[in-house]
Formats: sequence, C-alpha cells, structure tokens
Amino acid sequence: MLFRKDPCGIVCIALTYAMLLHCLYVILFVIIIPLLNESLYGTLHALITCTFIFLCMFSHARASYFDPGFVPLPKKGIDFSDVKINDNNKVNEHGWTICNRCDTYRPARSHHCRVHSIIICVESCLFGLFVVTIFVDQVQSILNDRSLIDTLKLDEDSRMTQQILPPARVLLRKVFGPGPMILWLLPCDLKKSNETTDLQNMHHV
Repeated sequence: MLFRKDPCGIVCIALTYAMLLHCLYVILFVIIIPLLNESLYGTLHALITCTFIFLCMFSHARASYFDPGFVPLPKKGIDFSDVKINDNNKVNEHGWTICNRCDTYRPARSHHCRVHSIIICVESCLFGLFVVTIFVDQVQSILNDRSLIDTLKLDEDSRMTQQILPPARVLLRKVFGPGPMILWLLPCDLKKSNETTDLQNMHHV
C-alpha cells in the first residue's frame, strides 16, 4: 500500500468520499426510507445504490493507495556526468536508461506523461466551467423566484411584466429552510417527523 502525504491529494480524497457518502445519505434517508420504505422498489434501489457507492469507493481507494508503478527518486543525488559526456544513455541490456529530467534510473519505455497533464488541465477547466454555470443558474432561479422552465411556460406578456420579489434572504430561506444560515451547509434532513409522515402520505395518495 502506498500513501503520499500530499495536502492537495488528501483534500481531494476527503471531498470525494464526502460527496459519495452525502449521495448515499440523501438517497437512503431523504428519498427511499421516508417515501419507499414499504415498497420492493425501495429495497431494490437501496441495494443498487449501496453497491455502486461501494464499488466507487473501492475503485478510488485502489487507484489512490496502491503503487501505480512509478520509479522512486533516490534520496541522494547521483552523478551521471560521465554517462552524459559519453552520450551513452543506456545503462544495461534490460533497457534501463537515465532520465535527464530527474537524474535517476528509469525502466525501459518509461517517460514523463505530458499529454496526461494537459488532458487533466483541460478536463479540470471544463468541469469548473460546468459547475460555475450550474451554480449561477441555480442562484439566478432562486433570486428570481422562477426557474427557466417556469419562464418558458409563461406567455410573452407575463415575461415582460415586472415581478415584485421579496428580499433575497427570504427567497434563500424558502430553499434552504429556516434556522441559522450556518445550518444551510449541513447536508442532513432536519425536518420534523410529522413532515416526513406527510410526505409519505402524499406519495401513497
């Protein structure tokens, strides 16, 4: 098992596991148990969800904590000046060479993957743009008290009519619920049991 003490990597792993566990919590305790606890579909969906979450976490752990096959750097620098002067980069018959970038031995056909780094950067930028777009759209829908679908359903005169909106804090509380604003960051269902029962009765009706 391999674990590198990289702060950025540790934060990314923690966020990944937190999102998966939050997804599991919402599906089980907010959707399935309150609404589908007496249904066979609820049990089936719970088993499928738990299976996929387990496979995701197991695959991520395998990719994060096991040796991918990189060559460890030496603790002390090695002088390869004589090899570089003779322009003989090959060390032995097995194909090991000297990496001019790391100044260490490397196996045959190993190299620094520049294309992978470029792809990761492009993918990160695209994902960041996607998240920002979704965030802006959701905030705009909350502050306008009208989603894009609601706007499309209106006729042209209703769209042009100036809408009288309550304060932004009131609109945000309609979405996140009452109570202190710090609790908006808590991904738990703080509703009372009678509200959950009402939702369940509405589903059965």
